[in-house]
Amino acid sequence: MRGYGQPRRLHRICRRESERGLTLIELLVSLAILTVLTSFIVGGLSTAIRAFGADRRNSVEAATNAAGESLRSLIASAVPAANALQAGSLLFDGQREELRFVALSEGRTLRGGPQEIRIRRRNDELVVEVFGSLRESEARKSPVSSTTIVMGLRDIRFRYFGVAGSKGEAVWRDDWIKAGRLPALIEIGFNFREAERNGPAVVVALRNEGAPGGS
Repeated sequence: MRGYGQPRRLHRICRRESERGLTLIELLVSLAILTVLTSFIVGGLSTAIRAFGADRRNSVEAATNAAGESLRSLIASAVPAANALQAGSLLFDGQREELRFVALSEGRTLRGGPQEIRIRRRNDELVVEVFGSLRESEARKSPVSSTTIVMGLRDIRFRYFGVAGSKGEAVWRDDWIKAGRLPALIEIGFNFREAERNGPAVVVALRNEGAPGGS
């Protein structure tokens, strides 16, 4: 009886040992499969994140370039409108972070004729404000419309190049105030909160440089 029972116990022990070893192998195989799957998932996520980041950068860059082109077109249309309140000067007020001038509208998005425009930074936004025609703006201090064209600004800098009076040397200035002529060039420097959005300054050549009624 004892001799007959020992092999059965030994067989059970061996079977338990084999089952225990098989479970360990299965665990190792499962871990290996999980590692492979995880590497595929992480790799796919990394690719998706890089693709999303590249797409976002392209979108932001396109929006920034579009804003620069819009500003270039708008500022280039400035006209030398005489300032009725101060003889010999124009309705053009160029500051470091703000620019106010008169532009000639073709009547597409604004009413036709000369419109008073202001471009300035408001918090982290660059806004274009329209004050209406010259007659209307005399009695209206607030703009009739305000449009945000770009966001994420830390600051903006305008600079002006030209001859302010009838004579003199053309130089770059940080402001253009109470001048008898429009500047020949206006430089716009953007400083964004995201450094990768910063690029070279935008330079605008005014089409209507000169004093009212001619150069």
